[in-house]
Amino acid sequence: MEEFDLATLLSSNEKTLIRVLQNYARTNDLVIFVLDNNDKLISNALGEPSEKSILANLDKVKNFSQLSTDRFKHNIELTDLPIRISTINQMVGKLYVAHDVSGKPSPESLLLLQRLQKQAEFLKYLFENMARLLVENRGIDDFLVKQPVSVDEMIDELDDSEAMALQQLQQLSTSNRAIITAVEFIDDNLDKRLTLDQVANRVYLSDYYFSKLFKKETKLSFSVYLNARKIQRAMFLLKDTELSIQDVSNELGFTRMSYFSQTFKKYTGYTPSKFRRNK
Repeated sequence: MEEFDLATLLSSNEKTLIRVLQNYARTNDLVIFVLDNNDKLISNALGEPSEKSILANLDKVKNFSQLSTDRFKHNIELTDLPIRISTINQMVGKLYVAHDVSGKPSPESLLLLQRLQKQAEFLKYLFENMARLLVENRGIDDFLVKQPVSVDEMIDELDDSEAMALQQLQQLSTSNRAIITAVEFIDDNLDKRLTLDQVANRVYLSDYYFSKLFKKETKLSFSVYLNARKIQRAMFLLKDTELSIQDVSNELGFTRMSYFSQTFKKYTGYTPSKFRRNK
């Protein structure tokens, strides 16, 4: 599997991107740092954070999403935006913009957050356009690395139970923006024959990374989740409408009613006709 190497991008052309971000951070009294899609810190804090600030010790931070939630506990204000590489139309990491604050939330901190958000938007635009030029200059192959797939990952992909998928939907909980967007897109398009690459492109992630992230956040593989949502919707249609089983199958994008019936039984233990009779 190939993944975009954000670290190579930051170090290319004599660290042009790093130097631009560093100069911007110092000029605007900010701290900027970059994470990859796995929330791994790619660069040290750019700027001049105080020695006592958590921003000066980012290598000790284990959970950056929690850092955002606990920002006032750490006396900081910060915002983040995804970084997308237009050449491959994928999200490759996150850009964080932060500033030290003192005391509890106040009208001043709200104004600071609004300013940080505007600066983050500008930096995202600057970063992505510089990245496009660097990639076009060197060629995309210089920034792609092969990721080995472990035996555990292959087993993990098989570790799905259709029989438990509907129960898992009831317990679904995620704060990941990409997965929330993906789930909303799936739910709005249950009548279509969605593929993993279509949904991954929708949230600007590679197929490989999106598949791993989706399984991590939902505890279900993409295909099992998609079918579970279709069957969940089918159960409602069979119970509360007069649509024929063929119409329900068509409504949910199944090309053959026999496949719909087979999938329905796999997830519920009933054929569609028996489920309707026993509703």
